[in-house]
Amino acid sequence: MKTTGPRQVRRMTPRLSALYANALPADRTGALYNAFSYPTKISPESIALFIATHTAPGDTVLDVFSGSGTTGIATKLCDKPTQPMIDLAQSLSLTPEWGPRHAVLYDVSVLGSLVAKVMCDPPDSGRFAAAASDLLKKAEASHGWLYNTTGASGEPGTIRHTIWSDVLVCLHCHRETTYWDAAVRRHPLRLERTFVCGGCERTIDVDDCDRAVERVRDQLLGRVVERKRRLPVAVYGKSNTGNWQREVRAEDQVVCNRAASSRVPSTAPVSEIAWGDLYRAGYHHGITHAHHFYTPRNFLAVAVLWDLIDQYDDEVRDALRLLVLSYNATHSTLMTRVVVKHGQKDLVLTGAQSGVLYVSGLPVEKNVFAGVRRKIATFVGAFQLVAGSKSTVDVQNASSTKLDLPDGSVRYVFTDPPFGGYIPYAEINEINEAWLRTRTNRADEIVVSAAAGKDVAAYAKLMQLVFAEVSRVLRNDGLATVVFHSAKSEIWSALTSAYASAGLTVKLTSVLDKKQASFKQVVSTITVKGDPLMLLNKSSASKAERPATSVHELIDTVLLDSRNSPHPDERTKERLFSRFVTRCLSEGIPVSLGAAEFYELAGVWRLQ
Repeated sequence: MKTTGPRQVRRMTPRLSALYANALPADRTGALYNAFSYPTKISPESIALFIATHTAPGDTVLDVFSGSGTTGIATKLCDKPTQPMIDLAQSLSLTPEWGPRHAVLYDVSVLGSLVAKVMCDPPDSGRFAAAASDLLKKAEASHGWLYNTTGASGEPGTIRHTIWSDVLVCLHCHRETTYWDAAVRRHPLRLERTFVCGGCERTIDVDDCDRAVERVRDQLLGRVVERKRRLPVAVYGKSNTGNWQREVRAEDQVVCNRAASSRVPSTAPVSEIAWGDLYRAGYHHGITHAHHFYTPRNFLAVAVLWDLIDQYDDEVRDALRLLVLSYNATHSTLMTRVVVKHGQKDLVLTGAQSGVLYVSGLPVEKNVFAGVRRKIATFVGAFQLVAGSKSTVDVQNASSTKLDLPDGSVRYVFTDPPFGGYIPYAEINEINEAWLRTRTNRADEIVVSAAAGKDVAAYAKLMQLVFAEVSRVLRNDGLATVVFHSAKSEIWSALTSAYASAGLTVKLTSVLDKKQASFKQVVSTITVKGDPLMLLNKSSASKAERPATSVHELIDTVLLDSRNSPHPDERTKERLFSRFVTRCLSEGIPVSLGAAEFYELAGVWRLQ
């Protein structure tokens, strides 16, 4: 294998500089992105641009934290670039070399590896579509009654979704009131924080109320369990006359009771939740097993689909499983919710919040059959985009602390490592993995987790092992792009120490501008906008001595650059911190400030 060393890397830098000169957009849209929801996922089209710019056809690409396999999908797209990819490359004056490559993906996640295998090597889209449609037809033939109902005027209809409600207990008189009745107000639409108790007529704060619980027999566990009491409060459906909304009737409770007493297929999981950092005593009260995240109706609906999949050929079976799982945790469970949005006359339906296992006081029970049917077209579109690509992808469900690859065999690495304790992927994925009957080995997970007894030092040690392997398998003229996100300086220190100890140095830096933040990015007190990314290379040459740069000087430079930028996003405090980080990385100095300390020291609030 011919390699020319660091000098060639330096000659490559002008060709790559355009890619790293500006924040590269990473849209979270399209069939490939929307087929399966996965925390912090990057659009494969954006990754493909990096691969095609850093490598040549025939090269090997590696992702050591592959998640749901977007780097593999991106490798497929290098041989079948979409027109938006070509247009973006032209707009940035890039000269990517399109053509087939070979990708090797490593991840400890059982779910992520399944997603990667299906999306990178999909079945024929036509045969998949026929099988998926037949699957839904069979499920509805036997269990369509789960969502059949009558409309507002008594006409035959189908449930689109049902809103359920927690039951509040007055702290003074112990009268029970649904959260729906206590908080939901219209004209204008809003959720009130207080209400007047119908029993004692006192004004009560919703947060001061206990939540009612009940004891019921759990047929899957064969024993009585305690759970939060929830009641259906509003039904949304459709009939031949259109969509409608109505209050809950006796007929609705009859169907709910029938679902609760129906036999569940034996292929459905009875899986205890291995709770970790995401457990909350309030809204997770009574949730000890995977099926407790569902209403009985929706658990039965998913179970019926899952059981029927075994009737189909091997070629489409995993894709059908992925289809059902794509609607499972995010849309079929109690984590689905409604929110109030400005200007809307009714509550807006949305899926589970990314990166957490939050159950709201108004959980939503969607029509599983209708939802899975809608996903078929998205999967077909995704499969068609990579069909016919001559690129190959090898998916390894294993730890990247020990790679089964020869020394110097990889030309380019693109990877998005776990951000410390930001998202505990194994815990997030446990609901879907319960259906797969195989869980991610949490001992191998690289994460900061109090529940798992893994601190920053343990995280740093595992990261060092991974980057040592990256350095081993990387060619002498190889390159690695690392996308990273953290508001904590100690996590940045762990990352920089990991790649530095492996003999890797920063060549270029930039920011990847994800267009949609995860839930934790949205609600976190201290956030970062745009993920810093860095280009690493193997270099034995010592860097030229530079005058020492102080943190204050770096901040001054970042603020000055932002004032001169024509892009308003560059002046947000979150983007400024990302630019501060990339400056530190390019200067080779420690990221000594977390986001909170940076915001305070920089006085960014004056710029807003």
